[in-house]
Amino acid sequence: MSSNVVRISIVSDVVCPWCYVGIAQLQKAMSKVQQSHPSVSFDLRWQAFELNPDLDKASSTSAAPETVPVVSKVDYLAWKFGSIEVLEKTRKFLEQRAQAAGVQINGYGGVIGPTKLVHEALVYAGEKEKQTEFMLALFEAYFGRSENIFDMAGILKVSATVDRLDVAELREYISTRNGRKIVEDEIKKNRYVGGVPHYTIGKYEVHGGQDVDTFVKVLELAM
Repeated sequence: MSSNVVRISIVSDVVCPWCYVGIAQLQKAMSKVQQSHPSVSFDLRWQAFELNPDLDKASSTSAAPETVPVVSKVDYLAWKFGSIEVLEKTRKFLEQRAQAAGVQINGYGGVIGPTKLVHEALVYAGEKEKQTEFMLALFEAYFGRSENIFDMAGILKVSATVDRLDVAELREYISTRNGRKIVEDEIKKNRYVGGVPHYTIGKYEVHGGQDVDTFVKVLELAM
């Protein structure tokens, strides 16, 4: 029986909660499709998007990897959404959707910061075929445990939980900023999508957090 590889490109930012919910739904859909089509496999690739470019401008892209500035997540999001009241309504809906998808989002505790450095680390993980595992670990750390994942220390702490991802090698990669141009080019290219998550599944494009059945239909079309 020949193998059929469905290629999936995901435009995402690590601080996007709907991206976390979305990948959980997509993975459930992938499992369902593989149950009925055992020869199918999936090749996932992640591309960078900057959800809060103002945070990057405020910190300067030249900031050292060890000293990436962060701000209170709840204060920043309340400012972005207009008020604490609006943010609270969003939180309740989001947490319900996350729970239904099987992931944990613990409110708006902790901090938020620019994500370019995290995306650079994800480029490295992609070169090692560990990108999805690393992205999931980052989502869990940020949304589930309210960890600071924006500087060198935070990124390396999460990377240490990913099997066969070399922490020392990643430290060197981040220090030399080898992934900076790749990330900046991806962010520039992906501005057209307008928001995240955005999926390209084979030749089909899917925008936003979809349910499992929708993903199943698109995956089967892409086979």
